[in-house]
Amino acid sequence: MFYFVLLGVAALVVLRWTRATRRARGEWLRALNLSGRWERQSGGGNNAVRSLTFTGGLAAGRYEAKDGETVCRGEWRLRGHTLTLTPADGPASEFDLRLFKPGEIGLDGPGRERETYRRSTDNVIPLRVRR
Repeated sequence: MFYFVLLGVAALVVLRWTRATRRARGEWLRALNLSGRWERQSGGGNNAVRSLTFTGGLAAGRYEAKDGETVCRGEWRLRGHTLTLTPADGPASEFDLRLFKPGEIGLDGPGRERETYRRSTDNVIPLRVRR
């Protein structure tokens, strides 16, 4: 009987820990609010305009990266603190994503070493084009 009670208490502890972890993850994703346009603030060797535009859900979707005149599109996915960008025509790249404060993130990885991005805010609302 003692073992059944102990097993029940252990299951309850694991269940509460799992719920708390999921809740914390959801709050972090909502605070991150990755969807939108992000512009480079610092880092990198060149001074070309560099921006990232994310669309989709809280943890995955489509992206568009602009590096000067070069535009790359593909899929993005966020697992933990790892942002994976998979271009439509090439291999995936992984970046360490850090949230400094709301509206300011940092990326560190191949081609984007220690770059800081700030959310682009404007009052333009894109309208759907009728076809």
